[in-house]
Amino acid sequence: MGEVLRYSKFLETYKTRSYRLNHLEDYKRFFPVMSSPLLAGVVADLICDGHLQGSPIWRMDFTSRSVSELDNFNERIKRLFNISGKIRKCTSNKFGESFNLGINCSPIARILFLCGVPAGQKVLTKFSLPRWIKEDKECFRAFCQRMFTCEGSIMHEKKRRMPQIRLEMWKSEELLKDGVFFMEEVCSGLKKYFDISTTITLPKSKCVRKDEIVTTKIKIYILGESVIKFYNKIGFCNDKQQSLKALLTSNFRGSLEPELHGDLVSIK
Repeated sequence: MGEVLRYSKFLETYKTRSYRLNHLEDYKRFFPVMSSPLLAGVVADLICDGHLQGSPIWRMDFTSRSVSELDNFNERIKRLFNISGKIRKCTSNKFGESFNLGINCSPIARILFLCGVPAGQKVLTKFSLPRWIKEDKECFRAFCQRMFTCEGSIMHEKKRRMPQIRLEMWKSEELLKDGVFFMEEVCSGLKKYFDISTTITLPKSKCVRKDEIVTTKIKIYILGESVIKFYNKIGFCNDKQQSLKALLTSNFRGSLEPELHGDLVSIK
């Protein structure tokens, strides 16, 4: 493990000296923040299905249709920082039932921001893959496992023998190059550490938001034999892993079956 954040750097985000000394004393025990697959997975969750709100009110949310996913996130946050959030049903979702886990803790939100979680609307914010994740194989594995679990999907067409794995991210047109760079960092790590080949595409379709900002979707595809490598070396940490296994097994029935190493244990 390597050092990600020192207490002195954390204190620099506060302006009032007395506030630093009195209010933040209880948080010294978390420093220095060290890199770990556990922390990398939480960073991925907040980049994908989460939201970190910055100044003036630092806090975070994680949203999912699955309460068990929220419980899992809540447990991992508790293991890292000994805090918990509260789950409530989302009332503004027009596309189905979903739930939100809210955590109101300004110091922890600031810590996660300094560890690489972007604050604010991610579609309008520049961010890159944190170096401490990019340069450590196990942290990168955990990051990708959670990222694909949150945002990845499995596609299967009858004309194709092998299923495909797809991951999507939206970005404003002004920050499209930044978004592509982030996805290229992910693809580079997949190839470097796990020999997983990928393809990045930019669909022509665009979306005009209510605030008239134009956004574009960036897609990563994992195709062919790399799908089997993804299953064996990274995998999803929910029922998508079983769905992928079923597709891989059934599509090779009666011929040479792919070597599947069983279900991976998710980063908890």
